Amino acid sequence: MKRENEIIQLAPAQQRAFDMLLQAIAAGNLTLLKGRACSGRTTILTKLQASAGGVLLGTRQFMVRLAAKPPYALEEAFLQMIEQGLGAYDLVMVDDLHLITQVTQNCDYPRAYLLDAALTSIIGEAASLKKQLVFASNGDAPWPIARRAFAVEIADFDPENTARSATD
Repeated sequence: MKRENEIIQLAPAQQRAFDMLLQAIAAGNLTLLKGRACSGRTTILTKLQASAGGVLLGTRQFMVRLAAKPPYALEEAFLQMIEQGLGAYDLVMVDDLHLITQVTQNCDYPRAYLLDAALTSIIGEAASLKKQLVFASNGDAPWPIARRAFAVEIADFDPENTARSATD
């Protein structure tokens, strides 16, 4: 957990992704931050929140929403979580999108493509309200995000480019 007044140090690859992320949110309302596990997605989003404000939503907030709903209400809980964020902030960052999409894209999930409908709705709402959405994932994003978002990818680290504070 970041302590107050703590400076978030980024590795060079993370810093490049962070700088591109800042440019992307200045240019449009939908951005996708992509990076493999342990690449620093959460660290970059935490630094973005510290510098630009907004709210950072993750698995914990999603699970709290989902706990009050039936087990198959994933999309409703996800949509409600983001809607609440958009109601209070101009910038909403959603970390670990892949954890939700892995469940909804499973061959046994009975509500195929309902997440795409929910995302299409929330992306349209954010655009009409002139608010920013940033999603972070370790893989491909659902189609509504993939076709509309500006994608920023965290480059792989090499020995001279080691992460100092990755939390993913």
